[in-house]
Amino acid sequence: MSEVAASRSSVYIANARLVRLEAGDAPRPGGVLVEGGSIAAVALTDREQRDARTRARDVFDATGMILMPGLVNAHYHSYGTLLKGTENSLPLEPWALYTVAYGRALGAEAMRLAVLLGAAEMIRNGVTACLDHFPHTRWADVALSAHEASGMRVAFAPFMYDVFDHEFLQIALPPEIRAALETAPRSDGATAERMYRDLGSRWRDHRRVTIVLGPNAFQRCSPALLEVWRRLAADPGFHAHTHLVETRAQAVRGRAVWPDGTVAEMARAGLLGERLSVAHGVWLTPEEGDLLARHGVTVVHNPASNLMLGSGRLALATMLERGVPLALGTDSSNSGGRHDLFEIMRLALMLPRADTPEPRAWPAPRRIFEMATTGGARAIGQAGVVGRIETGQRADLVLLDPRGAELAGSPVTVPHLVQHGSATAVAAVMIDGSWVLRDARILAFDEAAVLAESAAIATEVRAAAGPALVLAETAAPFFQACR
Repeated sequence: MSEVAASRSSVYIANARLVRLEAGDAPRPGGVLVEGGSIAAVALTDREQRDARTRARDVFDATGMILMPGLVNAHYHSYGTLLKGTENSLPLEPWALYTVAYGRALGAEAMRLAVLLGAAEMIRNGVTACLDHFPHTRWADVALSAHEASGMRVAFAPFMYDVFDHEFLQIALPPEIRAALETAPRSDGATAERMYRDLGSRWRDHRRVTIVLGPNAFQRCSPALLEVWRRLAADPGFHAHTHLVETRAQAVRGRAVWPDGTVAEMARAGLLGERLSVAHGVWLTPEEGDLLARHGVTVVHNPASNLMLGSGRLALATMLERGVPLALGTDSSNSGGRHDLFEIMRLALMLPRADTPEPRAWPAPRRIFEMATTGGARAIGQAGVVGRIETGQRADLVLLDPRGAELAGSPVTVPHLVQHGSATAVAAVMIDGSWVLRDARILAFDEAAVLAESAAIATEVRAAAGPALVLAETAAPFFQACR
């Protein structure tokens, strides 16, 4: 039996301070009994704590520690972990040419390592669940196997698309460049539908891995592919995730193609609903926010990526005012930087203050924390399953040691965690009742081997991408007007 499997037996996390938003911003002393991968009891009174300790096979003494729900990264691209330090000084549309070029050089082993490398980073940052929006569908099985081995909770959303950006945005290209760009595979509707149904069937009963529809973006799907999306989304077994009006160019062109804009057209196509989450939404109008709120669509805010690629800033205060469900994401390593939800929470907290004159309208720290926990759970199709320290939820939990420089100096509260939380405080991580990080060591897989092998294969990927990068460099100037 593996260390992770062995750690799923009954355990009582004792003497912690529990972060439970329904009880206020200040963590409350208590403990949590975990049985069979779920939270069996939240022990607050002395009697409850004695009873829980008696029931448990093992006791973890968390004296002095903060116990919080695991953070949820609701928009993430695993392949990008091998592309750190590559081109990210361009807007999204020309930047995408480079990331596609590197993506063509990723093989099965590179994809396996990319998944595990990202998992190592997220686990150490207190992230217990993610949505992997996955472009390279031929490696779906490889990636899923690696996700399973990682110990993380994963909503896996393979791409489908059949319209290229230069087609939708009407970018005039020399014929030879257009032809070269269009050698990239387009999704076939029947094949995509079989893929989703097959993966959904095979992974339906998994404890941690779920399959999500992953259309790249509404404007990147032909009417035929949109019909596949609509048909699959009608199945209550599927949630869906897509990119939405990430750049000004996309929003402007969307209004030119569909007079009422992209969001209204999605509504007419029957694609909006509570089981849909959309990444970015930088250029949403207040009226589009109203429409998303009415349909219960979750917007996943990616502030670091939006800044890195110069896409703009989501009107977060407006979306909150309109009642839009919200979550947080880190996007890709080569566009958003680190997969660190503590950093993302700080950015989400601070950025709206520059654009919102009325301080009372600034997003509250507890609301940002909700976006990183229960909001993320909703976005990845796990509402009511994870995101809270509550009896019956799966035990995705993070222990923080507040004695380090970042958190020391005042009593730890939710605002304190949002403003000062850091990976350096993460002492232990449990996912689905299994310890995946203890004593500074990842238990689910050999992290040292992954780090060493990833460094070697990243060099190979860069070398193999050479010819495709020439095409990206040749084509990029034609996309420079896209902002």
